[in-house]
Amino acid sequence: MEAFHKLYQKANPDLWQGRIDGEDRALHRWHQVVECVDLNSVKQMDNAIAILGFCSDEGVRRNKGREGAKAAPPYLRKILANLPVHFGTHRRLIDVGDIHIQGYDLESAQKALAMAVSKIRSLNGFPLIIGGGHEVTYGHFRGLSSDNKRIGVINIDAHLDMRPLEEGKGNSGTSFYQLERELSSNGQQLHYMAIGIQDIANTQGLLQYAISKDVLIVKADEIQAKRLDAVKAKIESFAAEIDELYLTLDMDVFAATYAPGVSAVAFQGLIPDHTFYELLTYIFKQPKLVSMDIAELNPRFDIDEHTGRLAASFIFKLLQEI
Repeated sequence: MEAFHKLYQKANPDLWQGRIDGEDRALHRWHQVVECVDLNSVKQMDNAIAILGFCSDEGVRRNKGREGAKAAPPYLRKILANLPVHFGTHRRLIDVGDIHIQGYDLESAQKALAMAVSKIRSLNGFPLIIGGGHEVTYGHFRGLSSDNKRIGVINIDAHLDMRPLEEGKGNSGTSFYQLERELSSNGQQLHYMAIGIQDIANTQGLLQYAISKDVLIVKADEIQAKRLDAVKAKIESFAAEIDELYLTLDMDVFAATYAPGVSAVAFQGLIPDHTFYELLTYIFKQPKLVSMDIAELNPRFDIDEHTGRLAASFIFKLLQEI
């Protein structure tokens, strides 16, 4: 608990400012309905999407990527604040604050993140984590993990993020390697489905390693309208083998034209068109979905908020569909 109390900061209402069109529900924007709370004192989160920031890109720095993603949580909140409310009155939107890394101590930040995620789940909330680098996955998963439940992860990403540790330390590209090793050492299996993987972004050895660990890989060129039913069938099969589903969406899966503000640009990544949104909606409608995060949004390199607004559109869709 020491890591949590040291690194956690409660929600800042000042980030939720925007236009006011009226006081009727039909005229509301997100800043008018969000509840800003302190995780130390909140008692319940029934029917709530709980936004938690993970302000770290130490994993990106260790992975020799472009730093700046640690600034994404307040950046994205300011974009979300002005979105129109299209979700029902039964759905609550809560901001629970941020986990901040201190210095280079990524491991303590991940422990604090795990504690925060566990607290949100214990209060019946749906954790929506805004990274931060993709080191967010390790802490997020640890907060969801349970001895009697099989947690499955769908990672929408250009990269497998299954690289071995460097000098015994994790980074933004090692989370799934770390999780697989820890689970297997306890006689458990990592249930991992990677969607959007590009050959150009992964070595042959890494792809072979993932296959040897039974990772279900859907490559980027499979995300097209005529093959979408087959991809949905794979998701359905994957979901049938688990108890709970966690979705992590790395913004570098998209072509740089649509997502320039990321830690590692994918010049020929996915296009966020109707086909992609249909796929994402299908995942959102999975009854076992219990948690989600957005990773690698890097405000330092964003252009006219393109990447931030794209990420916001996914969160907007989540609240409509879940």
